[in-house]
Amino acid sequence: MSTWGRTVRTKTATITLVSDGFIEQRIARNARLTTAAIEKDRKARRAVSGGMPCAVMIVIPDTIPVEPEAANVDHYRKDSAARTILALAVVVRDAANSAINKFYFRYYPQAFEVRVFDSEEDARDWLRQKLGGSDRRTDQVIS
Repeated sequence: MSTWGRTVRTKTATITLVSDGFIEQRIARNARLTTAAIEKDRKARRAVSGGMPCAVMIVIPDTIPVEPEAANVDHYRKDSAARTILALAVVVRDAANSAINKFYFRYYPQAFEVRVFDSEEDARDWLRQKLGGSDRRTDQVIS
């Protein structure tokens, strides 16, 4: 039974299982990222995936406000420990968000690879490569 296209919407994001093992999470333009909102999105990813490990692409619009306390929390620790994320691609189109995300993932290393992209196409290609490869690496690469 295919579950592709399964979508969950939260106040801050639309999260869709676009293919086996591949989730796209699109942050809403009017989102305000708080610790509670990010946790709801994490739980929504788990619901969409049915608890199965997935590659995840998160698309963040320009100039999304992040609550200061939310920047001081490792929001991916539970996913990292449970190995529910195989690889994470974060797509940001502005230099400030790119720098912030790269710093965040250097400060909070994960058990899965993380890369920051400025192109959804490049992010998708990289994640498909990660899904298709037999080498399920657990080291982190930030570029």
